[in-house]
Amino acid sequence: MDALSLPDFAPGLPAASVDASLRQALGVCDRARECAVLWFAELQRRALYRALGFASLEIYAVEGLGFSPNRYWQFKRLADDLDRLPVLREAVATGELGWTKAQQVARVATPATQAAWVAKAAVTGRRELAQEVRQLRRRKSGSGATTLFADPTPAPAEPLPVSITLRGDGLQVARFEALLEKAHKLGLVAAGTDRLDAVLAGLEALVDGAGGAGHAGPATQVIIHQCPDCGAAAAVTGRGELPLAPAQVAAAACDARVRTAGGANKATIPPKIRAAVLARDRHRCSAPGCRSTRFLEVHHVTPRVLGGSNKAENLTTLCGRCHRFAHEHLGELAPAQLAAGR
Repeated sequence: MDALSLPDFAPGLPAASVDASLRQALGVCDRARECAVLWFAELQRRALYRALGFASLEIYAVEGLGFSPNRYWQFKRLADDLDRLPVLREAVATGELGWTKAQQVARVATPATQAAWVAKAAVTGRRELAQEVRQLRRRKSGSGATTLFADPTPAPAEPLPVSITLRGDGLQVARFEALLEKAHKLGLVAAGTDRLDAVLAGLEALVDGAGGAGHAGPATQVIIHQCPDCGAAAAVTGRGELPLAPAQVAAAACDARVRTAGGANKATIPPKIRAAVLARDRHRCSAPGCRSTRFLEVHHVTPRVLGGSNKAENLTTLCGRCHRFAHEHLGELAPAQLAAGR
């Protein structure tokens, strides 16, 4: 990407000089935005925010970069387009297309048609391109499909995600997208919540509204079978037993009811203490930048394997996603550290 310099400001210049300087400054702004979005897309694609200590991309953007929620969603939408359309991403990175044209192409291009759209945009004026895109979008109609993934970017060593597909007509898809975007803007779903988690949060809210849950416990119960010898575990579902990642197993063991063969259920955290911790934390995730009120679990700040207790001062409220993230980082501790705490 070519380097552009800002013109030094000087008052009192003639109109032509002011116009030229303004155009130069605007060109630098456009290229800076393109560059920032490319880096943002790279960070999203490789999930590098996790290496920086953030459980989600949105928490990183808001807490780490100081973005407003609206600015985050603008960058997220642009980064998604670049990730979906690698030919377009390359055209932006090399300067073949400016950002204004690239945004128009992203509105209509698919992975199969992106090369043709990039070639067309390169020889078409901005206004003409925008008009053609608007006309094409007006003509588009019919049914659509939305695919929800439990985890679109799993770590290579983790179990593969299971796909859940919801099909709808054009109006249903439009409503889904509009409601999801508004829910994020109104703060009704937590930072970084993906589509499937948003749907699950809506279903949980319906169950809560029908009196299906109290504040001390979850709205539903998930059964997990764990091998006592190797420690591998799987969730019981209508599709059979689905394997869980180690961090999911550790988070579940942190706050669960455990039953051994022939024994009674035993809570890993006494129910009264658990309820007190949830009330103290105002039934919200305590992870910086999250504040989710759904899928809450209680986490040991100092792990029990390192001597942590079930006292309230060693417990904090986390949503399921942040809880798993915390245990992923715990898994990075050296084995000797964990062994020393046993």
